[in-house]
Amino acid sequence: MAGVRVIVTLNFPSPEAAEQAVAGMAQAFKPVLQEPGALQYELFRSVDNPQRVILMEHWASRALYDQHWNKQMREQGAPDQEQARALSPTFEFYPQANYDLVDGIWQPLDPADRMTTIRWA
Repeated sequence: MAGVRVIVTLNFPSPEAAEQAVAGMAQAFKPVLQEPGALQYELFRSVDNPQRVILMEHWASRALYDQHWNKQMREQGAPDQEQARALSPTFEFYPQANYDLVDGIWQPLDPADRMTTIRWA
């Protein structure tokens, strides 16, 4: 597999709370990007809803993302469940595969990805 993209959406109670959280999260960027397999780690704030913060991550593999997550849990501990629920977080995982055109059909380069690929007739 060529990698996984992770999209985390957080909904803060106020624009000020979002601003404070973004400032704290921005400090974590450099160390995270030094971790094995980290390809992208970016924060975005909605123009229409400044309380909404999106964290976009791209990892070389799901296993490397899992290592990052486990390391984060060991070092920082799990987030407070009540505070986390208040942010209405969503976590979305999108696997990524590299493709090649074979006999007129787009096929994942890695045979392991072929069983999970949608094939359009």
